[in-house]
Amino acid sequence: MADYETEEQQVEAIKSWWKENGTAVITGVFLGVTALVGWRGWDWYQEKQANEASDLYTIMQQSVITNDSDAILSQADTIRANYKSTPYASLATLHEAKVHAQNGNLEEAESSLRWVIDNSKQDSVQEIARLRLARVLVSVNKLDEAETMINREISPAYTSLASEIRGDIFVARGEIEQAKQAYDQALNSADGSGVEYLRMKRNDLGS
Repeated sequence: MADYETEEQQVEAIKSWWKENGTAVITGVFLGVTALVGWRGWDWYQEKQANEASDLYTIMQQSVITNDSDAILSQADTIRANYKSTPYASLATLHEAKVHAQNGNLEEAESSLRWVIDNSKQDSVQEIARLRLARVLVSVNKLDEAETMINREISPAYTSLASEIRGDIFVARGEIEQAKQAYDQALNSADGSGVEYLRMKRNDLGS
């Protein structure tokens, strides 16, 4: 009888506890399941977005190869509008900026590059955008802004390019001796390829 009473007391204790805490337990379980499903759903959505953006960017690369400017601009706009959170949006916008620059639309090129700087989550992509923006700013005589862009920590891979742009800034200001030094630094840190134009700019300043 004592055992029965103990079991009965246990049952009553459980009933009492469940009455007091059951709603909280159910709510907690529901929220936990919802959070788990939501998290997995978000992962699935992000993966879907990345895959779709990757496919569009692959198509865009074909446009780059064929130098189809209209297609590049249209595809970049689509990727940026619909897949802003993916790395492909910034990569596509870099191509867009290049097309604008080649077409002489420097204001549009500047806008595209600033978008990359503001939105890319990849340091290397931001760095490329800053250096390209510096070139554009030199072309439109925004020399102080261009200097600000290159007076930041630069990866060793871009040391030569940064020095070349610094030389361009000095030339635009008429500071020829400083420009010579900057171009010499660019040549000394270059990897030996694609320096013909840089060497020509240096030679044009004399010895």
